[in-house]
Amino acid sequence: MNKTSKVTAVQANGTWQGNYGLMYKYEVTFENGDTGEYSSKTEHQTKFKIGVEAEYTITEGKYPKVKPVYVQGGSVGWQPNPGRDLKIVKQSCLKAAVELCVAGEVSLAKLLTTADKLVAWVQGEADQQEEYTEVPKAPKKAKKETTDLPF
Repeated sequence: MNKTSKVTAVQANGTWQGNYGLMYKYEVTFENGDTGEYSSKTEHQTKFKIGVEAEYTITEGKYPKVKPVYVQGGSVGWQPNPGRDLKIVKQSCLKAAVELCVAGEVSLAKLLTTADKLVAWVQGEADQQEEYTEVPKAPKKAKKETTDLPF
């Protein structure tokens, strides 16, 4: 069963040799009173940080064990970052606009306007039926070099 509580203490508690090499033991205590041992492959574990709420499972018994809950497709403590995501979208759209500019389909003067239109479209803010005054030109075909080489 998954539990969530704030970590109040993390104490290194020795090492042991496991199937995956040297393991580092930590005793982790939570605000709700749970305490258990966590084993990490790294000497400075980052899964349980003091003062940070963590989702974990605990195996009861004489020597309780705690393990972080891993979210599929993410990492422990991962939070979406809309500002970061928007920057990624803007970088991608700027790259696409530059490629259109280099291909001669968009003028240099309209480069940033084109990038902004692409960002708005990706973010779902642009009208899907919006008509653009510039009609994309057919891509320029690169001249094929001829050589006497057989490949």
